[in-house]
Amino acid sequence: MTRFMRISGGMLAVLLMLSSPAWAETTLWLVRPLYPGQEALVERTEKALDKLISSGDRKDHVIGRAELATALKGRKVDELPCLGAQERCADPIDPFVATLGFGRIVMVQGGQDEAGFKYRVVSYEAALNKVSPASSSAPVLEKALLGAVAKVVPVASALEVKSTPPGATVYVDDTKMGTTPLTTQVLPGERVIKLDLKLHQPIEETLVVPIKGFASLEKTLEKVAARLIVTAAPAGTTIFIDGQPLGKDRVDRGILPGQHTIRLTAENHKAFEQTISVKPDEQYVLDKTLEPLPGAVVIGPANKPPDNVVVVVKQGDQQTVKVTPPVPPPPPPTQTELIYERRSYFQLSYEFGSMLGNGLVGRRWGNSGTGRTTSIDTPGRSLMGGSLEYGTGGKYFGVAVVGVSYLTNVERFNLGVGYGPGLAREIDAGVAGPSVINSARIHMVTIRALQPQLRLAAWRFMFQLQLGAEFRTGQIIEPGTTFYKDGFMILDLLAAARFNLRFFIVEGLFLYGSGHFTYYIVGETSRMEAPNDGGMPPMATGPEPAFRGPHMWGFNAGVGYGF
Repeated sequence: MTRFMRISGGMLAVLLMLSSPAWAETTLWLVRPLYPGQEALVERTEKALDKLISSGDRKDHVIGRAELATALKGRKVDELPCLGAQERCADPIDPFVATLGFGRIVMVQGGQDEAGFKYRVVSYEAALNKVSPASSSAPVLEKALLGAVAKVVPVASALEVKSTPPGATVYVDDTKMGTTPLTTQVLPGERVIKLDLKLHQPIEETLVVPIKGFASLEKTLEKVAARLIVTAAPAGTTIFIDGQPLGKDRVDRGILPGQHTIRLTAENHKAFEQTISVKPDEQYVLDKTLEPLPGAVVIGPANKPPDNVVVVVKQGDQQTVKVTPPVPPPPPPTQTELIYERRSYFQLSYEFGSMLGNGLVGRRWGNSGTGRTTSIDTPGRSLMGGSLEYGTGGKYFGVAVVGVSYLTNVERFNLGVGYGPGLAREIDAGVAGPSVINSARIHMVTIRALQPQLRLAAWRFMFQLQLGAEFRTGQIIEPGTTFYKDGFMILDLLAAARFNLRFFIVEGLFLYGSGHFTYYIVGETSRMEAPNDGGMPPMATGPEPAFRGPHMWGFNAGVGYGF
């Protein structure tokens, strides 16, 4: 908006030549779209401003580019820098305002988005060198525009209301302002005026009050022979007069003298019916609250007794009647129910694993060679590391969305090295690769995803059975090796079963333990044939059996949080 206010030096030169009148009391309104592509909103805004300004004051206002062009002796606004549709304005603005003599320039930017209409307004008063910004938004264009303009431009207007006969109560937007004849100040815009006089039919009318203008309303109230005002509770009560439904909650209308039947009905409340006799020139008022049906409960906020007995006060005689005591509040949720409400979790744990079998197959990294690890020649086959997992789901069934485990061997492994079935021993520069690597370090990562769970809670415990597939990868490295310097890569697919136990300590914090078993499905395999390179005599039994990745078992222990 600041850039929108600023007038370029090039425009100043043009305006100096064009200016002749001094409009010290004139307000210039310039409108631009707030968002790109909403140029059509400019014309609507200018029309709304024209509607808000009273006809008597209209001569003191120049609204929009078209009227400004006329005021500047017919010179096209598009020829003036920064007043066109594209170029923005820059300093200085003071000479522009002083030259043309405008008392005030109001820059208006308007736009529409999913929340409704939004306006940003800046008022500049040359004599005071005062800049006043404001903004407003509303579902209706006129209200959004007025909400912003009223903050920076004096907009209070005068309203005069007269009635025949006088003495009617005047309401402006449901606010009591006084009795007729009445002259008061109101904000401009659409205002709902209501006139109410005893024994006369009330009148309600909408007026458009102009900015700093004057609006008047003069009405003749129709005298009625009698008047009936019925107010009923609870909300939504239907009001019948002589068998005809005339409205809900409140009816105010003229009525003929004589007998009439009033009936009030509301859901879960006793119907009320009364025959009244209305005399000529009488205003009959009925204010009635219906009684609840047997078993229904009505709790009055101001008169609820300390012993939790519900009290119903009858209309008129103020008699107090005991009715059904209120339904007791539901019991607090049990510890088991609180655990079931925590559907998602995140956990971090220590993990231990042990290999079942005497083989661990890893292929040469990438395409480095045909070598494959085979047997584990170390008695201990234990690994340890850590694991993290996130899961979510329903009350009894869930899913482990993703989990990752990292394991490494507790003691270094000595591994045999062979080659894949159907391949030859790996040879580099005429030298066959060694058939054993010593003190190898294992780095193993297991990834699991979307594993279904069966859940069961008891007190602070949560039991889970978790099944699914896991992908195992990793690297086998012999420190200091030269032949197998890139190491061996593990690639296996496993079937897994986990039994999880959680104990909730406080809120969502829990201790976590788990036992698991993984079964090899598919992956790399290896064979170690009897060497025939002079290093050792050939084996009479022929090739050794094939090796594959091991099955594993293990456990986890850690902490987590349910939410």
